[in-house]
Amino acid sequence: MKRQLTGALRRSILMVAGLAAAAVLAVGYASPAGAYGGGANHDMWQSSADGTQTWGDAQTTFCFHTIGGGGAGAGHTSIDITSWTISDLGTFVASGTETDTFRGTSETFDVTNEDTGIPATPGHYTSSDILGFSAPGVAIQIQVAFRPAR
Repeated sequence: MKRQLTGALRRSILMVAGLAAAAVLAVGYASPAGAYGGGANHDMWQSSADGTQTWGDAQTTFCFHTIGGGGAGAGHTSIDITSWTISDLGTFVASGTETDTFRGTSETFDVTNEDTGIPATPGHYTSSDILGFSAPGVAIQIQVAFRPAR
């Protein structure tokens, strides 16, 4: 007597066989993963500000509130950095394209040699370090890391 497999059992067997084949191929072709810029033969910096990370571009969001309403809102800035240097003051100077969005209105423009105010020296920086003051409701946290060339 010949035994017949049900459709569900047949699909299950094929799925397991397919997954096994995929696993064998994945092991055979696997290569170590590297972070963006890993293994570079040039120095690299990474900065992060309040949850955003920047290597060659930046995505930032912000919001502010006012007492009694008016003027408050949320916004987003996207910067595609095409080149950067370190200024004589020790801050990053960037060039590229910036898109600002605030309350549903967007504006895109080029930036050239704009001092970001972000220190190039590795470390942790607060509102007082960046702005020179702190105030209630003002919070900036920036972390800068450096990886020398390999």
